[in-house]
Amino acid sequence: MLTQKTAAWYLAEATRTCPIPLAPEAFRRKDRAPHDFVFFGHMPLRAYRTTRQWQFMDADVLRAGRSVAELPWDPDDLVDLEHAEQDPPRQGDGTHSDWRREIRHLVRSVEAGCGCSPSHAATPPSHHPTPDCLLQRYGNYSIACTLPVRALVRVDDAWVIPRTLAWILDQRDESENSFRTAGQQCDGCQAPSPDGSWRALTTTGWKIICPACAAASLRRYRRELQGTAYAHVREHGPRAADFLCAVCETARPATAWDHCHDHGLIRGPLCGGCNTMEGHGKEFLARPGSLQHLLRCDGCRAQRSLPPLHRLAVLRRNLHLTRGAQDCDWPLHMHVSIEQADGGYDCTVHCSGPEHRARALRGFRLTYEEAEHVLSRTVEESLAGDVQQEATQNMAGDEL
Repeated sequence: MLTQKTAAWYLAEATRTCPIPLAPEAFRRKDRAPHDFVFFGHMPLRAYRTTRQWQFMDADVLRAGRSVAELPWDPDDLVDLEHAEQDPPRQGDGTHSDWRREIRHLVRSVEAGCGCSPSHAATPPSHHPTPDCLLQRYGNYSIACTLPVRALVRVDDAWVIPRTLAWILDQRDESENSFRTAGQQCDGCQAPSPDGSWRALTTTGWKIICPACAAASLRRYRRELQGTAYAHVREHGPRAADFLCAVCETARPATAWDHCHDHGLIRGPLCGGCNTMEGHGKEFLARPGSLQHLLRCDGCRAQRSLPPLHRLAVLRRNLHLTRGAQDCDWPLHMHVSIEQADGGYDCTVHCSGPEHRARALRGFRLTYEEAEHVLSRTVEESLAGDVQQEATQNMAGDEL
C-alpha cells in the first residue's frame, strides 16, 4: 500500500516523459468526495482508509500512470471548448461534474477583470482575456491531475483544447458522476436514500447508512470517558467507530475521538465531518450542542474557558447574531472576520440574506474586556444549558 505522497511520486515517475500537461503532485484524497476513488487523468484509483489515512494499491497506481503516459498526444488536433456541449446540468444535490463548465467559469472570471495581475492593468480592456493573462492566473489550476489551462488555445473567437485532453476529462466526468449517483441505498436495510445525507465517512471508507441502522448498530455516547486522557483511550480503547457522533442530531457513525489539545482529555466521538469542522474552527459552533461538546473537557470546564481556536469562533458567532443581518445565510467564516490589534480586536461583519441586500459594518472594534465578557457569558450559558439537558435526560431515563 502507498501513501498519498508516495503514490504522487510513482505517478510523476511513470509520466516523466509524457507530453500531456500533468500535475502528479496534485494527486490527493479529498474527504468531501462522497466515494472512495481518486482520479489521475481518466483513471479512477480506489483509496483505502487505514488508521485514518488514505492509501493506494501499488499496482493500481502504476497502471494509472502507464495508462495516461501511453495516450496519443497531438497538440495540433484541437476541439472547441464549447464543442459537444454536455447534457443540461443535473438538478438536486449539485454534485454533477462538468470540466467544461469549470473552465468557462475560469475564463469568465478573467473576463470580469479579476484574473490579471497589476502588470496587465494598463492593457486596454477587451471582451476576451488574453491567453497570457489566463495562463498567469490559472496556469496551475488542476482537474484530475491535469493542467487544462496550459493547453488552451485561442483561435478566432473560440477557445480550443487538444482532443486527447478533452477525452481524458470527459471520461473522468462520466466516471465521477457514475460514482456519485451509484449506491443510493442503505448498506444495512437497503432503504433508498432521499439525498446524500446518508453517506458517512467511516474508519474504512465511505458507506451509506440510514439513521435507523446507525442507531441500531452503534452506541450512543453517554460521557463514559469524561475526564479520561486521550492517550489512554488511543492505546486501550474503546474505538470511536463503535459509537454515534456526539454532536450530529441525525444518528451518524463516529470516526474519531475528539479531544482537547490543551488538556489532553476526551470530549467525545465525532463523525468525519464534525471532526474536520472542529479542527478548522470555522463552522463547528453553528451546530447545535457544539459548545456543550467543547466544554466536556474537564480542564476547560474548570477554567470556564475554551481553546484559543474556538474563542475566536465564539466572538464570530456573537457578532453574527448581534451585529449581522437577520436571516443571513452565509457561513460564519465568510462573513465575520476578526483581527487582533492593540487593545482588542478589529472586526468586520458582512452579511447577505435571501430577502435583503448585502451590508458591511467596517471598523468595528472589541476591546479585550468586551471580548472576555462575551466569552464568559457564552461559556456560562452553555454550561447552564448542559446541566438542564442532563437533568432532562435523567428524568426520561427514570421514567423508562
